[in-house]
Amino acid sequence: MIKYSTISLPKELYDKLQKFIEEKPEMGYSSVADFCKEAIRLHVEEIKRELREDFIRKLDIPYILKKIEKFSTIDAGIYGEAFEKLSDMAFLLSKDFKIKDCNAEFVSKLGYLNKEEVIGRSIEDFFENVKIKENIKGFQDFKDFETKAKMRNGKKIDVLLSIKKLSGKIKYVGIAKDISVRKYVEEKERKKRELYEHLINELCDTIIVAQDGKIKFVNKEVTRGGYSEKEVIGKSIDKFIAEEDRKRLLDMYKKVINGKAESKPRRYKIICKDGKIREVEILSRKIEFDGRPAVLATLRFLEF
Repeated sequence: MIKYSTISLPKELYDKLQKFIEEKPEMGYSSVADFCKEAIRLHVEEIKRELREDFIRKLDIPYILKKIEKFSTIDAGIYGEAFEKLSDMAFLLSKDFKIKDCNAEFVSKLGYLNKEEVIGRSIEDFFENVKIKENIKGFQDFKDFETKAKMRNGKKIDVLLSIKKLSGKIKYVGIAKDISVRKYVEEKERKKRELYEHLINELCDTIIVAQDGKIKFVNKEVTRGGYSEKEVIGKSIDKFIAEEDRKRLLDMYKKVINGKAESKPRRYKIICKDGKIREVEILSRKIEFDGRPAVLATLRFLEF
């Protein structure tokens, strides 16, 4: 064991670190001790950061703002500091829905230079199609309303807007969570999925996606068995398999999901809508569908 005044290291680890430092002089460490002290410092900083973020996540926002309201100013010790450091856009409203105060995130996210450009203006100047006055008067909370925030330069970002009633001079507190990145990703995924579905629908083989033992997606070639898409979506995969092949198909499905099956075609008999039995060749593989494991199967009819 190699010992220092503050740390001890196994000799094997010490030797590895010493070799690393000698091979990487550009890192700037003169000794293993210096390297370890820096590692400890970074680790402590990370712990502090996580504690700060955890503190912010656990804050009871309405409670904090009631405390702030009690002092009639946003600059009220720890509560004011918490309000300012929220990662979402936060604001306080008067009874006529004018902004009494907002945090730094509100100002910077919407591209304003300072709070003076924001305070005193109607909340509806900053959010699109909200109709806050009409909606909030009949409800205790106005929660997770998906709308767009209007930036100073005219651009718009997607947000989830929540407003809660308070009492006193400050009548309402609001939080706007920026979801523009999430919306962009969702839209990109939607377009990509539409493209994939279009390409899959143009294939001559029947394509099926099964998840949890049920059919989740089929292309238009499913009509070769006489069925429509609506007639198969949501049904168990063995419903359309001839009785003598059901167990074998279900066993193979489990193997594919568990990643234990060879990727090669297998033959099964299926039941068409008219009751006829037809033989198909199925090639299947494991995929991810809507964020969860599934089986993608290609069916090719062998007899006509």
